[in-house]
This record gives sequence, structure tokens and C-alpha cells, in this order.
Amino acid sequence: MKQKNIRNHLLKDIKISTIYSGIKKTRNNEDDLLLIELKKKSAIAGVFTQSLTSSASVNQCKKNLTKYKEPIARAILVNSGNANAFTGKLGEETVFKISKYLSLKFNCSINQIYTASTGVIGEQLDPDVVIKNIKSMSPLKNPDWVKAATAIKTTDTFTKVTKRVCKIDDSEIEIVGIAKGSGMIAPNMSTMLGFIFTNANISSNTLQKLIIASNELSFNSITVDSDTSTSDTVLLVATRKAKHKPVNNFNDTRLIEFKENLFSLMLELAKLIIKDGEGASKFITIKVTGAKSKKSAKKIAFSIANSPLVKTAIAGEDANWGRIIMAIGKSGQPANRDKIKIYIGNEQVTKNGMVYENYSELKATEHLKQANIFLEIDVGIGKSSATVYTCDLTHKYIDINADYRS
Repeated sequence: MKQKNIRNHLLKDIKISTIYSGIKKTRNNEDDLLLIELKKKSAIAGVFTQSLTSSASVNQCKKNLTKYKEPIARAILVNSGNANAFTGKLGEETVFKISKYLSLKFNCSINQIYTASTGVIGEQLDPDVVIKNIKSMSPLKNPDWVKAATAIKTTDTFTKVTKRVCKIDDSEIEIVGIAKGSGMIAPNMSTMLGFIFTNANISSNTLQKLIIASNELSFNSITVDSDTSTSDTVLLVATRKAKHKPVNNFNDTRLIEFKENLFSLMLELAKLIIKDGEGASKFITIKVTGAKSKKSAKKIAFSIANSPLVKTAIAGEDANWGRIIMAIGKSGQPANRDKIKIYIGNEQVTKNGMVYENYSELKATEHLKQANIFLEIDVGIGKSSATVYTCDLTHKYIDINADYRS
């Protein structure tokens, strides 16, 4: 999949370095270590996995963000090939040793260094290998965001990077986002990393509110296989170099355009992860309406999206809508059996608690033969709705994960 052309001069005050360290086992020696040097006093915010077995890097980032009232960042280091998760105190010591080296390198507090790791769980990450390769890294003349996105891939088949340009007051605001993710993707958050950068002059506290709001409708609304990772991290950084007056309030009306662009960028990255779902052949949008609450609607939508029976039926282009009924029922959320309406594409499937008399399985099957699948379900209880995104489940998913460590 080709990426959009990302101008290399975007956010040129950020320095990017990448290198192949050998941490990730690849046939083509693709870069697997990324170092991002930020301007002093860059604001930062983040959201992370809810897993109880979170990685050492996740724990470090969370600690950094709560250390100060207005956290700042000087550098972000990301490695691929090793998650540094379930590695005990040695894993924590690895993060500390790497962060200490970087804090000396950039003459800053250790709490201004953020790390992220992705890859195999349970294997020790050698800090000496990481530090040795950092010493060999030198910043690119201009920030190459595609190169940065490439260095954080694991089973991804393409790089995930996008940009937006908008305004705050009369200042041009640049936003660039990179992400990785393909499998072990589920909400809270998913098996993914995301890093978003802007030159906007926005406080860390405001950034935190921005990322939480946008994350709920983007990265927290996707699933590939219902498995939540140990390493999920999304960081939002503002270099604060734009010339507009500082924004320190989430409800500031000057943020309206920025909010729209940040959300659309995060949603685009989230959708790219689903399009790159391991073994996926179809992108599926599931919209649930008529629910008691947004929370209830989302639970129903995820019950459908995470059902192996639904996902394999769609992979086989089989309009077996009974599996959707099953998934609604197992969600445990309120639904009125006799008012449930299911649509496969534009084709209405059910009405009055049974199959719709004018339902055409042929038309439903025709829709399932497309690459982009749309399911809409009205559960007939209230007025709330939610949309989630997923992919089908194919034989290739098994092949990829059976050979993941090979």
C-alpha cells in the first residue's frame, strides 16, 4: 500500500535518526531503532495499554507523565523486535540505563526521556546493544517521517504515516503522525504504537485532554483479533514553536480546527492499522444505533467485530447473518429482539424479530464480495450509537502468527 507523500520539511525542528540494530530479525536489515530528538520544553501527553502486564517502557512513560504538573519531553526512543515486556526488574533496569544515557546525551532530566518497545514478549532487551547503536546514529538533514514509521514496524506490511496542516490564530500548524500495528489489536488500547507531533503552542495538560478525546473514537475503536497488547502507546508532542499565543484550555475556541484535524489524523492512522490487519482481505465498518448508551453501543459493536464466526463468514463472503444475531446476544447489552434491524451494506436483513420478507441474500453476498464491508445494526432500545472498525479473519492470520518468532 502506497503512503501519501509526506513533505520532509514538515516539523523541521524535530530531528530523526534511524538504524538497523539487529534487535528485529529481518531478511533485509530494515531499520529497527528510531530516535526522535525534540526541542527543549516540548509538551507531551499520552495514552497507554490497560493491560495488567504492561511493558517496562509503558510503565516508564506513565511515570514520566505524572511526575510533573506540566510534563515535557526531550527525546523519544523506539525499538522494534523486542517488547521488553514480562522481563521483570531487568527490563526496568534496561529502560533506566537507556534513558540515563539519553538524558546525559541531551543534557536533560531522565524524566524527559520516553521509550517504547514492540515485538516479542518475554525476551530481555540488551541495553548495551541499544546504546551502542544510538552512538552510531546521526540525525537526518530533514525529518523523514516515512523512514521513522518504517523503523517501528513488526509484522506491518506497509508504513503508516499521515499529516495535516491547519491554523491556530494566523499561525500555520503542522501535525504529523506515525503508527505501527497489524496484529494483537483490540481496544484498551491495541497492539500498536502511535506518535503524533505538532508545532502548536499547546500545554501538556491540554494535549492530554485532546489525546484522550480523539483516542476514544480512533485507536480505541479498532480491533483485529481482540487481543490487547502489553506495549500500546500513543504519545502526542507539541514543540510549541508556532507563533500564536499559548493555548492552555481544552475548550478554547481557537482549538476547533486543530481538534478536527487531530481527530481525523488519528482516525486515519487507526484505519490504516485495520487495513494492515494480519492476513486481512476486507476492511469492516460496524455501526450500532438505537442503543441505551454510547458505551452499550460500543460493547455491542465490539462483540460483533471480535466474533471469529462473524469474521470468518465475512472472509468467506457468506451472508450468515445469524452470527451477527448471536454476537448481539452474547454482548450482554440491552437489545429489543423484535426491533433489531440488521443491514449488510444497503440490504435490510431483519425486521419484527425475523428475517425481512424482502431480504435478498444475493444482494447481501454481492456486498460481501467487496473490499470495504459496512454493517449497521439498530438494536431498538434508545438513541445512542457507536462505530468500530475491524477486518476479516483468514487462514493467513494463522500462518503469520504461527511463524511470528521464526
